[in-house]
Parts: sequence; C-alpha cells; structure tokens
Amino acid sequence: MLPLKEEILHGIYDAFAEWSAGFTFACKENCAVCCTQNVTITAVEGEVVHRWIREKGCELWLAESLQKKGATSRPRMTTNDFAGACLQGEEGQPEQYGNMSPCPFLENRCCRIYEVRPFSCRCFASEQSCSSGDSALLPEYYLSASTAVMQIIEHLGQGEYWGNMLDVLAALCDLPENKRYATLLPASFADQSRVQLVKAKPLPGFLLLEDEMEKVAPLLEAIFTRKVGGKSVESILNGR
Repeated sequence: MLPLKEEILHGIYDAFAEWSAGFTFACKENCAVCCTQNVTITAVEGEVVHRWIREKGCELWLAESLQKKGATSRPRMTTNDFAGACLQGEEGQPEQYGNMSPCPFLENRCCRIYEVRPFSCRCFASEQSCSSGDSALLPEYYLSASTAVMQIIEHLGQGEYWGNMLDVLAALCDLPENKRYATLLPASFADQSRVQLVKAKPLPGFLLLEDEMEKVAPLLEAIFTRKVGGKSVESILNGR
C-alpha cells in the first residue's frame, strides 16, 4: 500500500491528465527540447521517483545521473510563496531554480523515469512544435491551471523539501530506505544538495482570474472531491 501522500499525488496526476486530455499538443516521443534541469519538485514527488528506482534496481544509474547536475541556485520563493506575495499585492517574477542544460534522465531523447516524472514535467507541453530557444504555445488558462496544481502539490508536501528536482532527489538519498545510495555518491553530495533547498509552504490561495475559473474549476473539483481512504482530498489537505 502506498503512503497517503503518494496516493493523493497519483490522484492529482490522474485528475490533471483527464482534464488536459482535450488539448491537442505537438509533443511527441523523442521531442526533448523542454527537458532541462530547470524542474522543481516536492519531497513527496521525489519519494515516488525513489520508490520506482528501488523497484527497478536502478540505484547506480540514478547516482551517476545525479552527479551530472549543473550549477543551481537556492530559491528564494516557492510557488506558494510567490502566489502569497501576488495575493498581497507585491510585485515579483517567478524564479529559475536550475539551468537549461539537458536533464540527465534523458536517454536517446526519451525520459528514463517517464512513468514517475514529477508534475512540472507532466504539465509542460506546447500546441506548436518547439525548437531550442523558442517558447511553448499554450492557453493562459492552461498555464494558470498548471500553477494551481503545483500549489496543491506543494501544500501536500508542506514542511518538507522543495526545490530543484536533482537537489531534492540527492537530499532524499539519506533516508533509511535509500541507504544504498550512501556508498554510490560522494560523501558530502547529499549535504551539498540539501543546502540548496527550502521548505514547501501551505496554499495561500490561487492565482486564477475570474474568466479562467469556468475552465479550471472542473479540474480543481476533480482533485478536491477525489476520495482516498474514505475521505475527500480536500478534507485531508485541510487536516480533517
């Protein structure tokens, strides 16, 4: 049986996949322009990846891949920090927490961890073919919906690691269930990654415009009303 938070996370993934099924994307296999090291995740998402790695016996591969990480900066704001600031009327811009080098999990332009990829990867798409340096083309309400889901996932993992995917995965290598990594990574690697991370924050409210709510509301309802262990996700997230 999966831990409660992981079960909720998979439900969120499913709800978003069902909601976004009506879009026509240009994305296809071997299209990896957007697959860079600029990906943020929560510890909950990282634990899902680690579980898959253990089941597949890919510990050595992951340890080698993590050491291909480029330079990253410690974030000043999480997604919910940024949303909270905006809701308070403060001006700001979302930060970049990684770099634009190719993700080390790519093999032959395909994602090795595709089935357990984090939400930042799941929601990234484009309605037109991309090339290096081009921007993805997506409706504004799709981007707002993706941000709202990121906020919910961060709320789910509040108080735990949040930051660049490769830093979070490295920091989680010290967990008892991942102890095999201790002998596969440099002695201080997890510690160096840990100082690059911040803590996930609770949801302060959504950054949704009034004219976006009609299109995004069904997604939020599908997430919050989903039942896990006899309770709705909304009640669990609210501590009830």
